Amino acid sequence: MVQLSKTMRTTKNPFSLSASNEPDRLAEIYRAAAQIICDKGYDATSMNDIAEAVGITKSGLYHHVSGKRNLLFSIMNFGMDSLEEQVIIPARAIADAEQRLRTIITNHVHLITSRSTSQGNNPVTIVVDEVAGLTVAQRRKIDQRKRAYVDLIREALTELKESGKLRDLDVIAATFSLLGMILWLSRWYSPEGRLTPDQVSEEVTKIALSGLLRPEA
Repeated sequence: MVQLSKTMRTTKNPFSLSASNEPDRLAEIYRAAAQIICDKGYDATSMNDIAEAVGITKSGLYHHVSGKRNLLFSIMNFGMDSLEEQVIIPARAIADAEQRLRTIITNHVHLITSRSTSQGNNPVTIVVDEVAGLTVAQRRKIDQRKRAYVDLIREALTELKESGKLRDLDVIAATFSLLGMILWLSRWYSPEGRLTPDQVSEEVTKIALSGLLRPEA
């Protein structure tokens, strides 16, 4: 768990650590590190950069994180944990394929937009794709978690195709196209823009489902 240095400085950085509970503090470190990696790139990001962003010493950061590679792996697992809790688990509880797909889209869009920053992106979502910095074993674990989510979407689309509700589409192509559409939100959505998270969710859901499902008779 993350403990704050007694010498933490006062800062207006949006990712600076607050006097909240320990899991929240750890989440702030992950988001701060993810934002720096998005801005500078993984190779150019130093542990000094991350320590400064969260207001702790470098040695304090190393007390909780063994190195930049393991921090990257932790950020990715943090992102996948959020996806599991807010998207995958609720969707798996829904029997109807169409409603399950709608829930996947809506909840994933909300997950991305609710974590977007003033810079206009969701850094954790973006960093989840930065697998080049991982070890082979770490990359395999992240890929397995991603595959479980891809399978969830694919299974819903397969059920819709079997019931005659899906347009004449290739299920695999439709799966990755839908996923790409959702994930790209993290690169263009801004919380300071014209659309609220609810409006973005509604628009994305309408676009996706109108392209995937056959018009009702």
